[in-house]
Amino acid sequence: MAYNTLIPTEISQQVIMVGVKRDTPGGMAAVINSYYQYIDKLQYITSWKLASMPVKAWYALSSILQFTIALLFNRKIKIVHIQGAANASFARKAVFVNIARFFGKKVIMHQHACDFVEYYDNHKNKAWITQTINNCDRLIVLSQWWKEYFTSIGIDAGKIVILNNIVTPPQEPTQRPTDGKIRLLFLGEIGKRKGVYDLLQAIANERDYFADRIELRIGGNLEEEKLQAFIRDHKLNDFVTFLGWVSGDKKTECLEWAHIYILPSFNEGLPIGILEAMSYRMPIISTPVGGIPEVVHHHHNGIMVQPGHHDEIAAALRYFVENRDLIPQYGEESYKIAQPYFPESVMGSLRDVYNNLLNKQ
Repeated sequence: MAYNTLIPTEISQQVIMVGVKRDTPGGMAAVINSYYQYIDKLQYITSWKLASMPVKAWYALSSILQFTIALLFNRKIKIVHIQGAANASFARKAVFVNIARFFGKKVIMHQHACDFVEYYDNHKNKAWITQTINNCDRLIVLSQWWKEYFTSIGIDAGKIVILNNIVTPPQEPTQRPTDGKIRLLFLGEIGKRKGVYDLLQAIANERDYFADRIELRIGGNLEEEKLQAFIRDHKLNDFVTFLGWVSGDKKTECLEWAHIYILPSFNEGLPIGILEAMSYRMPIISTPVGGIPEVVHHHHNGIMVQPGHHDEIAAALRYFVENRDLIPQYGEESYKIAQPYFPESVMGSLRDVYNNLLNKQ
């Protein structure tokens, strides 16, 4: 049994998982990488990677072939655990659902999509979406909000399981300096949806106030040149730094460096970045979308702002600048709220899901 194994081989050998390539930027890959740490001998098939269309097509086709062969020849496999999202991801994963059902396997659809509402609302065949999900034995969602949403569109409530995203806290509490500028951290996809330009505009609108009081690090991918141009054009270079995509030791260093995590998104599932920051005892500035209000409580462990409201973002920043003695207090509350997302709790819940399906064979 592997070190830190929380789901042993006798269970994992009966499960095969399908999802994105593990080095893909984003929360789904972060969850899968965590599973590799705690599931002994995890069987995993990569169905997608961030690449050109021909490479994506190759991954999709080869993964379907690999998956079919695995189900055909590995009689120990009883459960197919599909990590999915919306849009093209949902269409691809529907193929895996159909193949798994053909072979008589139990199917779990694990839904990570923050934009599933828009996907469903704009789809021409809503009945196909609900039928695909209802053909699964379980639908895993990230929060109570998402459970209520999927129930509202016709998914059998008895199939829906809330499973927290998993984060691994630091072994020792992070010691941060209490003097100097307040350090802010934004990690995520660069674009309108995550609100990074709203954050920068809020700071730019009060540049003279914030310049000597805060320092912001931004880590992310996509629209790198546009973001850097915005920083340069608004003369924010002295206290705003763009790092590109950060992961591994660099990400850990950023989490240990920052006092406050900020993510003013327009839509979300339940961001791994927020949970990671909470496990590092940080207050959170974010928006009341998706599952975020279930972990960020206004003026308890963070501040809620409305998406796109520059004045509210600026006011939240000023609040912590002028009440920096509250940062450790809010951070401790974040850590307490984050504990159900730690490995022992999450893997125990996933183990229960697996055992429940295996006992129904």
